[in-house]
Amino acid sequence: MRSPLRLVRSCLTATFVLAASPAAAVDLPNVGGEPLSLDVVNTAAASYHFDNRNDDRRYPSRYLDDNYGEIVDRVDAQLNWWRIQLGTRLNASFYLARPSATSFELQEKVLNDEVSFDLNDAAREVHSRYLTTIYPAKLWLTYTQPGIEATAGDFYAQLGRGLVFSVRKMDELAIDTTLRGGRLVLDKDFQLFRLEATAFAGQMNPLRVDEASGRRLHGDGSPLFFGFPGADDLVTRETTVDAGGNPRTRDVTEGARPNYLEDTVLGGRLEATLKGVELAANGALLLRKTYTEEFNRCLDEGGADPQAALRLCGGRFPEFNVVSASPARQHNTIRTFSGSVSIPSIAERGDVYVEVAGQQLRGGHLDRDGVPAKDMSGYAVYLAANGRGGPLAVALEGKHYRRFFPLSANIDVSSLSNPGFNAPEFEGVAYNQPPTAEPIYVEPIGAPNVCVTGGRGRVDYRFTRSAAIYAWLGRYVSFSERQANYDCKTDDTNRTDTWDTAAGTEIDFDGSRSHVRAWAGVRQSDEADTGHVFYSEGYVRYDVVKHLAGAFSIQAQGNSRRRYRPENFESSWVEGDNYLALQWSPHLAAMFGYEYTSQPGCEPGKDTELCHFFNGGLQWKAGSTRTALDRIIDTAQLFVGQRRGGLRCVSGVCRFFPPFEGARLELVSKF
Repeated sequence: MRSPLRLVRSCLTATFVLAASPAAAVDLPNVGGEPLSLDVVNTAAASYHFDNRNDDRRYPSRYLDDNYGEIVDRVDAQLNWWRIQLGTRLNASFYLARPSATSFELQEKVLNDEVSFDLNDAAREVHSRYLTTIYPAKLWLTYTQPGIEATAGDFYAQLGRGLVFSVRKMDELAIDTTLRGGRLVLDKDFQLFRLEATAFAGQMNPLRVDEASGRRLHGDGSPLFFGFPGADDLVTRETTVDAGGNPRTRDVTEGARPNYLEDTVLGGRLEATLKGVELAANGALLLRKTYTEEFNRCLDEGGADPQAALRLCGGRFPEFNVVSASPARQHNTIRTFSGSVSIPSIAERGDVYVEVAGQQLRGGHLDRDGVPAKDMSGYAVYLAANGRGGPLAVALEGKHYRRFFPLSANIDVSSLSNPGFNAPEFEGVAYNQPPTAEPIYVEPIGAPNVCVTGGRGRVDYRFTRSAAIYAWLGRYVSFSERQANYDCKTDDTNRTDTWDTAAGTEIDFDGSRSHVRAWAGVRQSDEADTGHVFYSEGYVRYDVVKHLAGAFSIQAQGNSRRRYRPENFESSWVEGDNYLALQWSPHLAAMFGYEYTSQPGCEPGKDTELCHFFNGGLQWKAGSTRTALDRIIDTAQLFVGQRRGGLRCVSGVCRFFPPFEGARLELVSKF
């Protein structure tokens, strides 16, 4: 069998051969009487970033994200033969007019004495950003036959509803984490009951380049990740004054160090189905890599210059500052397990799912004095039920979590520790996803799910097949939203009470070629001890499509929100995204967008004014694979203009995206 790297080269060669072919994909010969097929998808994007108007003299990152270009390419290749599937993904990132500390000197001259950071801060900021990177991001080999599936390499996995373990691709947040190792799934039907068992083990494999910021993630050099990028030494300048009062400048080198210490996970699931009832047990063991003990010992032996010792020891024994981090990052062994009961059909009128999970945090991280973080334990209960009868449908979802933490990746996400080697943009990478029992777009404040009790009920009423209304009401009591409360003390000084309600409609017309999806809602959280508003929001969201004639239609989609969080801003602010598109199905769409926000500081010097963001775009879809040109230009998208920055969330997982101003062209080719 060919080596994985030779397979990558073969797949790339096949891509160019296919592009040059006059019509369909290259015919591959049968092997052993079985057909052999190769599928290749190439996604290439080129963009240029102008000044995105987010300058803030407190942060060098705000001055070093302007006026540069980038080219990102991803090749996915999949070879199928008999019961075997071999796949790979090659990721590449290139940067033009790369921002640097030298380019920052011009900004520093403009800011004069008002700047609160210097050239060394700028050098640290770009040290792990905008770096040319080519690496084999994903590799896998899968064997499948009835009752057996075995995978070696990268794979996605989820146990239950995500309380115990969940890694998957989240395009909206630019998160794509897999487990690299081995997985075995066995499935057997015994007529009276069915058994399914899953076991897996390996090391976690998040993406190594964050496209939104250009930040690169550097691992510690596990043999499982050959060909992955490594960190470089950081060189800064230090100025001292000699005995004669003369300034002397010298280069100071800090040894290369990773900002990700590879996490190891072992897990499994056993599921039994008997007479329409599904019983399951799930378990995952997360093992952290740590150098704390060696790091502390090195500092003790470091000599008279503490700064020199810190640089030396940090390079030899990478250590992350986790003193104020979530307990999930302060412990080296985390055991999470659960049991669930599911009845997928109750008299064909409903279903119910209940999962109870436990979590044990052990092997506490050592502080500077060698004292480990204390052991912690927590639990979670999740319930979902649905009922249907005639035109009425009811859905209930509830949760009760106590000291139940997200399995955050062992990444240095602090913006203060290890400047030049940290990666705060990867803070959202985690290995489980506890259900929130809330609308998917809710932006959590703090860590409300660590210690919370609440739920949501939704009622749908369908008048006809093409017209329905719905409403929901949610109630949540959190003791970890207002402030870090890892011990889950349930007193009113930690408590927030939240109501979340909305109502909407779904209407189809023009033979289902047109529709209206619109809903409005209100969310308010109050501080239990003072009765003051902690957070409030009112919003309208909509998606309207009107068929015009033939293959033409027009679509309007967006949202408008009024928000208030007195802890951050004295008054409320508004924000929204509104898009209008003319579509020629399935080929062409022309879009115009308008986004706005009045959040203080949305642009330098604007504290109460509205900031406007305009953009436009074109999208082309071939709609077939009949010709070589259709394959080469399967999908093409052009975006020109501005997008506001802000937090984006999907089911409780969030990340901050900086504002964008520029142009982006993306081309997807399929062979």
